[in-house]
Amino acid sequence: MTTLWETIRYFFATEALNPHGICLLWRPELIWTHAAADILIGLAYFSIPLAMAAFLYKRPDARFGWVILLFVSFILLCGMTHFMAVWTLWNADYGIEALLKVVTAVVSVATAAALWPLLPRLLALPSTEALQARIDERDQALAELRSAMTTMMEMREHETRQKLLLDELNHRVKNTLASVQSIASQTIKTTGDMDEFKDAFMDRLMALSSTHDLLVKREWTGASLVELTDATLAHYGRPYGYHGPDLRLHSSLAVTLGMALHELATNAIKHGAWTSGGRVEIEVRQIADPQQVEIVWRELDGNAVQAPSQSGFGSRLLERGVAGELGGTVEIDYRREGLVCTIRAPISPKIAAEAA
Repeated sequence: MTTLWETIRYFFATEALNPHGICLLWRPELIWTHAAADILIGLAYFSIPLAMAAFLYKRPDARFGWVILLFVSFILLCGMTHFMAVWTLWNADYGIEALLKVVTAVVSVATAAALWPLLPRLLALPSTEALQARIDERDQALAELRSAMTTMMEMREHETRQKLLLDELNHRVKNTLASVQSIASQTIKTTGDMDEFKDAFMDRLMALSSTHDLLVKREWTGASLVELTDATLAHYGRPYGYHGPDLRLHSSLAVTLGMALHELATNAIKHGAWTSGGRVEIEVRQIADPQQVEIVWRELDGNAVQAPSQSGFGSRLLERGVAGELGGTVEIDYRREGLVCTIRAPISPKIAAEAA
């Protein structure tokens, strides 16, 4: 035990040794050149592990991190050997320097032994260009997938719109057929022979058609009363006037009201103001409390009229159809100076004032 301790003491003994500077004859230019170079090399060696440690800290997912740590240890020990070389310029601590070099040698051999077998696996890692190519392929595939999904969504939306349009068309066709059936049934009841039925029925179908044409132009979003009045009355070529604000009509109400205007016009031609050069005035008024609108059909300067002995198709259409559709009332006054028909209805989604 004593011999081992003496051997260790002898290994680290410096009394019989001279600092490394004596080999340089203590020439300042040589000593400080060696010292400055070793210090700079040592600092550089120490900075490299710091950068690598920061990389591992920020990227804990890095592959082969243990090899990087081993390399960091090797670089640190190399830096320490250079600092030790500066120390031994003035201090003959060659035993400590020898042990430091031994540790550095062991770590260096371990690093080299670990690095060479790992080299094939490192070379098998894809290059930056290969990774970028794969990313580009993935991005292109995702773009194609998004485009396909967008196309599928557009197709589904198109199918949904098409179904809605078909359902709406089916609904409107059924309503139109029901209207035609009702017109035919009521016309049969109020006409005496087939010729009279044919004329009355065709006139009513033409009135229904003109209203449908107007609604088609507006894409069945509704119609204004001014438009409906012109579409229904203009082709008669008889004088008429419109006064007051325009009204926005729901499509179903426009059909019913268009038929009612046709019946009033036909009656004016056969029995009322238009038989002898008179005119028709249509006036729209708003009533503030409660919120209501009033539509007045007034015949002027025509023949004296008399109330019919029984209700015809037009009277029933006004008093039942129009009144029921609007949730209001219809009054027909057979005055001697001309017929007056007054329609009163509350403001609702089916009828509303637009502008003066």
